[in-house]
Amino acid sequence: MASPDPSIDPQEIQSRANFVDDIHGKSDRAVAIVGSALLSTHLDQLLRSFFIDDPAEAQDLLGEESPLGGFGARIRLAYALGLISREERQDLWSIHKIAHFFIREMEELSFRDDPLGAWCLALDLPNRLMVPGESRKPRRMFVFAVALLARQLALRIDQAEKERRSPASPFKMVEVKK
Repeated sequence: MASPDPSIDPQEIQSRANFVDDIHGKSDRAVAIVGSALLSTHLDQLLRSFFIDDPAEAQDLLGEESPLGGFGARIRLAYALGLISREERQDLWSIHKIAHFFIREMEELSFRDDPLGAWCLALDLPNRLMVPGESRKPRRMFVFAVALLARQLALRIDQAEKERRSPASPFKMVEVKK
């Protein structure tokens, strides 16, 4: 029996397991909303791990009603700070767009419906990592992308903790000799 990978956080494994359990038998709308909420939470953790160690300031910025409390703002900030790649940003935006479409449209929708199906099938990470011949159904592509991004963001969180910012030192006044 192989020993567990020490780089994999047990909470992160549980988070992904809970996501898979949570979506089993659920509607496509529920899957889209839960998946985007999971990734938004991961982005929140990523940003907090990189910010200076001041929880009150982080909460003022990232709280639900705060300027960076939304999924889209978190994607933008994580990318602008260099915490995620261009490809991760693109797939996060696609997932955000898909979830937002489900939230905005009130009729019964499925991942197979246009334009949702096309957006799911265009997700970059699953397309690059799935083996030829593997089923590429829109819901499966969406779930696979969420799981991959959750794993990648968990690794990014570990990296951000090592690169955590510190408050700037005060400027020192320079004495000018006459």
